[in-house]
Amino acid sequence: FPTYRYIMVIQKNTNCLDSIIASNFSKYARGYDRHARLQKMMAERLASFLPKETPNQVLEIGCGTGLFTKHLLAHQIEKIILNDISDEMVKCLQIKLSLPRSSTIMVGNAEVMPFQAVDMITANAVFQWFKAPGETLRLLNSYVNPEGKLIFSTFGPATLAEFRKTASIESPALLLSLNTWKKLIKGAGFTLKSSTSDIHKSFYPSTLSLLKNLQQLGAAPNRMTSSGGLRHLIREYDENFSTKQGVYATWELFYFSAINKP
Repeated sequence: FPTYRYIMVIQKNTNCLDSIIASNFSKYARGYDRHARLQKMMAERLASFLPKETPNQVLEIGCGTGLFTKHLLAHQIEKIILNDISDEMVKCLQIKLSLPRSSTIMVGNAEVMPFQAVDMITANAVFQWFKAPGETLRLLNSYVNPEGKLIFSTFGPATLAEFRKTASIESPALLLSLNTWKKLIKGAGFTLKSSTSDIHKSFYPSTLSLLKNLQQLGAAPNRMTSSGGLRHLIREYDENFSTKQGVYATWELFYFSAINKP
């Protein structure tokens, strides 16, 4: 039996979109790691932003199945708080990772949850799901001790540009520019220490496999087209974005490191 604390936060003001996002991630939680190659790569890159001196208390937002958590656990952290909106994702993390006794798991929407003060907040491929990122960053700033750190990765507006153009749909995630994120970070009271961006192309055997991959990640658009429209989308995507390696999709990746300067 686990010796750490497990807290399920019931939020009365959770809206329909929050429930859909949580449901999507929970539905595909058990197979998530098999399809999350990009998120694993991002976790490894984000780990390079961790400070050499390990903070005593760390909060990870959107821990999911633990792709980035394992990098945190490689350090001697005195106390770690893990948060995710999906209880099923957290269950997978608990099976996969051995958590220290001082751990706390908090299931719920980080945008409206109360957290205790910590020395560092981290999040890998999560902040694109925030509905009000500026307000949420200000809230998170209030939970970071003076000289504490914020380290996170997210996706930029070029992400899945080919797919969104072909399907004529908006992204279910909020894809802000690098400069917009910088302004939001500073506006929330953090001092930006470093930031970087990468363009990554992923290849899939076919457009259908791309769609299935997005679905298995819980990131597929909530409202897809009719079956006839879907066939047209697949045909058009195959025609326009095929290579010898398969069809490709672009991902724009952002990484940030900031500090809470009083």
